[in-house]
Amino acid sequence: MNFYSDKLINNIIDNSPIETIIEEIETFKKQYEYLIIKFSNYDIHHRYTLHILNNTKNIIIAFYCLDLEFEIMNCPSILIYQKNKQNDEIHYYILFTCTKQQFRGQGYGSKLFDGFLERIREENKNTKKKVKVILSSLETSVLFYESYGFKWTRKCIKEYPKFLEYESYEKNKEYFMMELEVNTM
Repeated sequence: MNFYSDKLINNIIDNSPIETIIEEIETFKKQYEYLIIKFSNYDIHHRYTLHILNNTKNIIIAFYCLDLEFEIMNCPSILIYQKNKQNDEIHYYILFTCTKQQFRGQGYGSKLFDGFLERIREENKNTKKKVKVILSSLETSVLFYESYGFKWTRKCIKEYPKFLEYESYEKNKEYFMMELEVNTM
């Protein structure tokens, strides 16, 4: 089951004694930072991960949890995204996605992604704007995203300024920029 950082934080605010709210939010933040760094240790450069974690304004973290109630240590897959409204489109930029090493290949990333797309459809069910999910993929993950209908754009990361807020451009690096138009009707 998917849980989202914005709703988890709101739950802390709504249901905690006023004198412990800040402490509980800080504890939650330290827990998810630890988990994200641990999950991405082998695949994603630590500078990129730390840069995202240090710039969490308007960022939402999606957790796939093995339990029906949120328990951060029972979350094998994590996705970090940012929603951006354009004039005629709504973009969801996936900044980070990772599954804990021993849980890879068992469908947890797919379950996380299914819930994420469901949330996007629900959030935008009454909009007339075009809704897109955009990401920069590792080469090893391109087939996973293509199975969801993502198309490789063949564009350079420079054409997506949102990603350049977190990642530095390297001239000799190949970027796999992918987009998915989400049907919200």
